[in-house]
Amino acid sequence: MIKTILLWLLACLIIAFIAVWIWTGGIGKVRDTSKSFTNIFDVIFFRGEFSGSIPGLPWQPEFPAGPDISEAGTAAGDGGDGQGLQERYASLVSEYDALSAEAAEAKTFGDPSPVRGQVLITEAYGAKENIPPREYIAVSADSRNTAPIDMDGWSLQSVYTGIRAYIPTAASSFMMGVVNDRDSIQLPPGASAIINSGMSPVGTSFRENICTGYLEQLQNFSPSLSNSCPTPASSLPLTPENLRIYGETCFDFLQTIPSCTSPLQNIPGNISSDCRSFALNTLSYNGCVLKNRFRPSFITGSWRIYLESDTELWRNTHDIIRLLDGEGRTVDVLTY
Repeated sequence: MIKTILLWLLACLIIAFIAVWIWTGGIGKVRDTSKSFTNIFDVIFFRGEFSGSIPGLPWQPEFPAGPDISEAGTAAGDGGDGQGLQERYASLVSEYDALSAEAAEAKTFGDPSPVRGQVLITEAYGAKENIPPREYIAVSADSRNTAPIDMDGWSLQSVYTGIRAYIPTAASSFMMGVVNDRDSIQLPPGASAIINSGMSPVGTSFRENICTGYLEQLQNFSPSLSNSCPTPASSLPLTPENLRIYGETCFDFLQTIPSCTSPLQNIPGNISSDCRSFALNTLSYNGCVLKNRFRPSFITGSWRIYLESDTELWRNTHDIIRLLDGEGRTVDVLTY
């Protein structure tokens, strides 16, 4: 009895498989697939090519076909999407570095002054000197400025040490041996200033003129003053009246005197007393100022400013020095 039941079940299963096979295409599907083979034995034993799909058993499900990715690796390796990602990454790194640099600069620079860019620190070498009389910083006003820059209350400050030194008033028309009037420093367009850490050799900060080279003869300035004074010969025109007063030998003597030099000694004995008096009184700083102060070119665009410190203010190796306006806002920064 049991054997009979099992045989009927097996028969039913076979009939069911055949029915499903016929329902899914049956012999027609096998025939269509076989047409795509060039040689069934080449496919099996010699790896021949065929088109279409391999016939499966009736109960095998058909798996869905995914996207063709056979060329994906080649595209990435040949500079496709992979190259684009690398370029984007490099761009992001560059943007990050730029933002980091801007943030560091903003932290170093501080609160910008309204005149930022109108006065610049132009020289750093002098800040590395190790004694105050030789330690200095050079600044200059932009030549495109439309008005003088007033440096009243301005200062210099080291970011490293916190030392802050205020820029003093100065004499715009300096004279030796007198008490000079001093005012806040005005930097016209294109003007410059040497800001020295030490004491002034002449007792005050001052504006340079065409006669200041005479001051170098008796004092040491760092850096040296310009040696471009009016020549001694130009100070005494060669006219019949001057020849009669000073004598012929006076003019020969004036030709031998270097520019910006007072003939304090080695004056020839054969010159007249008038010539000697002229040389001692005119060929000097004060004498040059009195003779030339009304000339349009008398005042130059340079200042000598002294912070009057008895110790050096700036580090000899590396420092960050801010130029601050009267409100403590940053005009410019020197980094070395």
